This record gives sequence, C-alpha cells and structure tokens, in this order.
Amino acid sequence: MEKNKTGKYFKYAIGEIILVVIGILIALQINNLNEQRKDSQAERNLLIGLQNEFKINLEEIDFSIELNQKNIDACFRITEMIRDNLLEKQIVKLDSLLGRLGVLSSFDARRAVTDEIINSGKLDILKNDALRVLITRWPAQLAEAREDIGFTVNNYNNNLMPFLIDNFPLANAEITKKWQNNKIRMYSNTSSFSTNFSDLNMMKFESVIWHHKHNIDFLLGNDYELKETINTIISAIKKALTDKN
Repeated sequence: MEKNKTGKYFKYAIGEIILVVIGILIALQINNLNEQRKDSQAERNLLIGLQNEFKINLEEIDFSIELNQKNIDACFRITEMIRDNLLEKQIVKLDSLLGRLGVLSSFDARRAVTDEIINSGKLDILKNDALRVLITRWPAQLAEAREDIGFTVNNYNNNLMPFLIDNFPLANAEITKKWQNNKIRMYSNTSSFSTNFSDLNMMKFESVIWHHKHNIDFLLGNDYELKETINTIISAIKKALTDKN
C-alpha cells in the first residue's frame, strides 16, 4: 500500500510540475505577444510620425525648388538683356530682376521625429532595413546641402551685392515686390539715382550674374536630390505601414 501511495504521489507531483511548466510557458508566450504588440504599436507610431514629417518636407522642398528656379530664371533674363543691349530700355524690369536675385532658398528640413529615432536609440524599432538606412543617412545629406548654401550666401554678399550696390539703385526693387504680408512697409517712390550704363562694365556684370547662377545651380541640384530621397523615404514608410496591416 505504501508503494502504491508513493507511486500515486510521484505521479501527482510530476503532473503538478508539468502543469506549472505549462503555465509558465503560457505566461511567457502571453508576455511575448504583449511585448510584440507594444513594439508593433511603437513602430506604427514612429512610422506615422515619420510619414507626417516627410510629407511636410516634400512641400517645403517643392517651395525651395520653385524659389531657386525663379532665381535662375532671373539670371538668364538679365544675361539676355545684357547681350541684347536692353538694360536701359527695360529698366523697370531690370529693377525687378535684381530684386529677385536676393530671394534664394535654403531648405530647412523638419527633423524632430528623425532626430528622436536616431538619438534615442529607437532605430531598431523600425523593421524595414531600407528605411533604417535612409533615415540614418538623412542628416549627413542635409549637412552636405547646407555647405553649398553657405558658399552661395557668401558669394552673394561678398561678390554680387558689392557690384550691384556700386552700380544700381537697388531700392527700386522695392517698388516691384509683392509681399503676402501687408504689414511690411515698403518704398513707394523710385530712387532719384540712376545707373550710368555707358560706364558700366558689362563683362563684369555678366560674369557676376553667371557666378551667382552657378552657385544657385548647386542649390537647385541639391534640392532635387533631397526631393528624390524624401520621395524614397515616403515610399519606404508606406510599404512598412502596408506590411503591418
């Protein structure tokens, strides 16, 4: 009888152990599923944040492209006027174009979500390998673009602007400006000074305009490259969100 009782107790103990192990395994599985759901939701939140951020960046880069393209168009028009000897005949148009040269765009990307992902160690939450690489490279690409902005601004301030100030009544460009903000006060009368076209060094004028255009060309080229990256990132985000559904 004692042997029978011992056998029953042993079987009972084994059964209890098995139940405990099964319970632990089930608990671990439930915990893993909960962690996976948390990670999945965290990834979704990051993807949605990135998507919103880069949609805004796409709008901003399109605006930057538009401004820089208008600047280049102004350079072409001034060069044509120089070569066709039309500067003095189209002085009002020239005033407008000279004012346009100062409106150059430096794309300032929204980076709050991107920086949070990179700086807080959340990059591993993103499961899409291609997207992780793109996000990692994005700050460096922006830094390279900003170097060209610095060169362009320095050239405008140190080369183009001194020549224009010495030779043209730049205040006249105020007359042709169209500001969206009507609170900005602008000149309403033309300057009493005028350009002495007979003494103007036309070759130098053409050259400083070309050099300015040359620098804007780099800005515009960077803008198009950044736009391509933005579109690629948006596509990768869309794919990652689709894969999660």
